[in-house]
Amino acid sequence: MAKKNILIIGAGGVAQVSAHKVAQWADEFGDLHIANRTKAKADAIIDSLREKGHKMPFTSHALDAMDPAAVEALIGKTDAKIVINVGTAFINMSVLELSLIHI
Repeated sequence: MAKKNILIIGAGGVAQVSAHKVAQWADEFGDLHIANRTKAKADAIIDSLREKGHKMPFTSHALDAMDPAAVEALIGKTDAKIVINVGTAFINMSVLELSLIHI
């Protein structure tokens, strides 16, 4: 069975904890993608994962999650089969709907 790529939308404290938990189970998953309006915040989470010695493939992305077309395009580009939305509550329904289309 192919390992599933994960996309985390958001780069706050909950995203950091989520990313570290995913990385602890790296053998179970494919690539980990972290997307945020401010790419530097996603980069900081990836840096913290690498500092802890995690080695799974990580990629950060700039994303305006209020733009449904951008969210849909990123889900497709990353081939994410698991989407963890820890962004603002304003994007919950659009991210959920777009995730269902691709998964």
